[in-house]
Amino acid sequence: MKILTTKQCKKFLDLATDKTAQYLKKNSLRGISLGISGGIDSAIVSVIGLKAIKKLKSEGYDTGYDYVFLNCDSDPLDKEKAELLAKKFNFKLRYLDLTKWYEASPLLKSIPLEHPRAKIAQGNIKCRLRMISLYDSAQLNGYICLDTDDLSEEYMGFWTRHGDEGDVKIIQHLTKTELHDLGEYLNIPLAILNSQPGDGLKVSVKNIAEDQLGLPYIYIEFIISEMVRSGFNCNGNQVQLRDEKYIKEIEKISKKIDKPFGVIKKILEQSLKTAFKRKYGNTVKHLLPNRTEFGFIDFGTEEFAKKQLEAIKKYE
Repeated sequence: MKILTTKQCKKFLDLATDKTAQYLKKNSLRGISLGISGGIDSAIVSVIGLKAIKKLKSEGYDTGYDYVFLNCDSDPLDKEKAELLAKKFNFKLRYLDLTKWYEASPLLKSIPLEHPRAKIAQGNIKCRLRMISLYDSAQLNGYICLDTDDLSEEYMGFWTRHGDEGDVKIIQHLTKTELHDLGEYLNIPLAILNSQPGDGLKVSVKNIAEDQLGLPYIYIEFIISEMVRSGFNCNGNQVQLRDEKYIKEIEKISKKIDKPFGVIKKILEQSLKTAFKRKYGNTVKHLLPNRTEFGFIDFGTEEFAKKQLEAIKKYE
């Protein structure tokens, strides 16, 4: 593990399990709907959900789940990884093919093929079709949809409004690197752990987030944390990038991680241009509202930077 200790992993998982179980019972919810994508985020959330259900059943509260792989012009490898997860943790995985629905969508046909944002628009349609499917399941069963977005994606705006958002957030304050550590702790299948993060929407050629961002998340987490520590406002204005103070900070970060100034600036531009998705908040329930609650180092601190830099050196 690069960042977390086994003690931290256990504390987070125990707390997340308890909070999820309490929320379901308190709100008289009958269970959980969750899309299993074959990625680390949904894998971690799925295990937490199963633990919460087991806890509730031990207390005599009847509850269930609907874990489904939503094929929407998806990579066949994603389905294989989802099936490996289901086998590992002994849960039933439902399969639903949305591809024909997607291909028949009048919205898809209305997108100009040469439009510079065509791939993103196509990906958003896929994501929102998945959302409709999950919320349909939740409505029919009296369930709730679990959200699978994490902190690294939050700062990069790598989620779709009214798409992959859910009713309840559990891993919102964890970085992608920390989630990988949790995956190791839980013995998540290696096919998932070794996969580079992506969205399964074919926005990029290889379907990998790094292709769009320019760097792996482990670097991005360090960059954003250090900039936040220096006073940079990721929900602010692009004019910050012309401020001499932040230019010097980018130069310092560039030397620390041995990455070009322009690549780091691009990361910050991505965060700022997606600020509109974060700055006004949301009405989704956060089961774990801050990192100190589950014993993790606060984001945007010197201690976080030190730990992350150590992890980057190991990564390289």
